[in-house]
Amino acid sequence: MSNAPSDPRRAELGSKALVVALVAIFLFGMLGFALAVIDAQGEQPAEPPPPSLPAIPAILPSAASSAPAGRSEPRAAAAPRFGLVLAELEPSLAPDPSADPSAEAMADGTNLPTLSPPASAMPIVPVARFWSTQQGITSRDVRLALRTGSLGAYERVMVEDSIADELARVLGIEIHPDVRRGDPARVATLVSRGALGLLSATHVSPSMRLLDLDGVSLVGNDRIRDVADWPLRVVLEQSEDERWQQERTWVLVAGGDSFTDRGVYQKVVRQGKGVDYPFDGGTARVTGHGCCDPVFNANIVPRYVLTGNKGMVRRLFKNAELAVANHEQPVTEQAVHHTSGLRFSGKPELTRIFTRAGIDYLSLANNHIKDYGADGIQDTRRILRRHGIAFGGAGKDLEQARRISYLAAGDSSVAIIPCLGIVRPYWAGTNQSGATPCLDRYLVPDIKKAAREADVVIVFPHWGVEYTRQPLPSMRKHAARWAKAGADLILGAHSHVAGAIEDIDGTPVLYSLGNLIFDQHWSTHTMESALLEATFHGDRLIEMRLRPYIIHDTSQPNLLDPASGEGRRLLLEVKRASADWLDW
Repeated sequence: MSNAPSDPRRAELGSKALVVALVAIFLFGMLGFALAVIDAQGEQPAEPPPPSLPAIPAILPSAASSAPAGRSEPRAAAAPRFGLVLAELEPSLAPDPSADPSAEAMADGTNLPTLSPPASAMPIVPVARFWSTQQGITSRDVRLALRTGSLGAYERVMVEDSIADELARVLGIEIHPDVRRGDPARVATLVSRGALGLLSATHVSPSMRLLDLDGVSLVGNDRIRDVADWPLRVVLEQSEDERWQQERTWVLVAGGDSFTDRGVYQKVVRQGKGVDYPFDGGTARVTGHGCCDPVFNANIVPRYVLTGNKGMVRRLFKNAELAVANHEQPVTEQAVHHTSGLRFSGKPELTRIFTRAGIDYLSLANNHIKDYGADGIQDTRRILRRHGIAFGGAGKDLEQARRISYLAAGDSSVAIIPCLGIVRPYWAGTNQSGATPCLDRYLVPDIKKAAREADVVIVFPHWGVEYTRQPLPSMRKHAARWAKAGADLILGAHSHVAGAIEDIDGTPVLYSLGNLIFDQHWSTHTMESALLEATFHGDRLIEMRLRPYIIHDTSQPNLLDPASGEGRRLLLEVKRASADWLDW
C-alpha cells in the first residue's frame, strides 16, 4: 500500500460533487413535499387573510348560502340599515390562533361543523340593552366574545345556560370561564346593565335590542322571512309550542298626532306639494340650534339639512303588517282651511295622505274629534270607511264609540281600544256623541273582552299634559289596571312630544308618541319625536325600536340617525324621562 499523498485537485472535485448531490437531494425533497401539500389541500386562495385577522366563516350558514365544501368564504355583510354596525374589530383585539387550537383549523375551513340544522332549529340571537343604538355584529364577533369573555365596549358576555353547551359544540370552541351563564331572566338583567347576551329566540323580550347578525335581521320590516336564513341556529330539545316560527313574526309601526289642517294643508294644497308630500320624508341631520321660532319668536329651534333617502318614512309604514296613528281632527265636506287657532278639520280628499302611506288604523279618541259636532264625527266615520281605513274611539253615543276594532296582522288578530282622558265635554255618553272616556269602568271590561277574542290588545289613550314627557300619577294608575286586565301594549298621544316609557309587569307603556304629521314648528321638542317599530311573534311582543325624526316644512317627518347627533340626544331625553319608571 502506498503512503503517498492524493492529488489535491481530485479531492477538491470530489468535495464539490458531494455538495451538488446533497443540494439536489434537498431541492427534490422540498418539491415533493410542496406537491404533496397542494395535492392534499387543493387550490390555495390567491390572497390569504392577514395572520392577525384569521378568516372566520359564517356560523351555520343556510344551505342556500353555504360555501362549497373545502372552502371558507365569509358571508358578505348586507348594507347596514340606519345605525351603527360593527363590521370588524381592531386587529389588536383579534384572537391569537396559537391560544386556541381550533382557531387555525376554523380559519381554513377544514374543521367546520357538518351539521345542517333542520327548519325547527332554534335561532340564537345576540342582544344588547334596549337603549343601545348598535345595529348589529358579525359571526366573528360572536365567536370572539365567547372565547374571550368580552367584546369591545361589552365588558361582560352572558349566555343562556340551556344553549351554552350546544353553542360551544356547534362553534367548535371552548367558552371562556368569564362568560356568565344563567336562565333567560338573569340574561335579561345583565343585558339591561350593559352586557352582551346570547339567547334563544323564544326568550327575547321588549327590554332588549335584538342585534343583526352578519347584516341579517330577525325583527323589524327588514327581517328575514325564513328562519333557515338566520346565520346561527342550534338544535334543542323543544316541544312544538316552543319551536320558533319566523313566519309568525309581524310588525307594528305606530305614529302620534296627525292632521291635514293649518300648516299641513298649506304645504299640500296651497303650495301644491301634493298628498304624498307628508310621508315622502327620508333622512335628515341637525346642524345646530338657534333662535327663534316663527310663532312666539322665543323658543330655540333646530337647524338641519335633508340628507336624501326620499320615501323612507312611507316605506316604514307601508311595509309594516299594521300601521296606526292618532287622527287629531274630524273629516267633513264642511271643512275649511284654518290658518291658525285650535279648531281643526280635514277635507275628505286629503285622507289620501294616510291611505297612500299604508296607514291601516286611525284613532278618533282625541280632544278635537268633536270640533264639528256630532255630524262631524259621523262624517269622519263615513269618509274613513269609504277610504278603507279602520278607525275607532268615537261615535254618535257611548255604545258606538266603545266598539272594539279587530284587525289582522300576519296570522294574528289585533284589538285596538282608543280612549280620551281629557276634555270631558268631548266624552261620549248614553245619548251624547263623542269619544270613549278613559274610565276604568269602561276600559277594563273592554280590554278583558278583547283579550278573550284577539291575540294582541293595544290600548290607545289620548291623555296627559301637553309638552311634557313624564306621565301624571293618574295615568300610571290607569295603565297598571289596563295591563292587569290584559293589555299587551299601551300607546299614548296628546302631549305633542315624545314621552316616557314604563314597563308594567311586562306591558310596555309609551306615554306619548309625540307629533307625526303636525305643524308645531315652534320648538325643538314639538318638531322631533320617534316612531315605534315593534315586532311580534304571534301574540307576543318581542322587540320595540324607536326611530327618531324631525318634522320638516311643518308637515314632513325625516328620520334622524339614532346613533349620533340629534337622534341620539332625543333618545337620551326619553331615557332620562323614563328613569323613574323603567328598570331597563
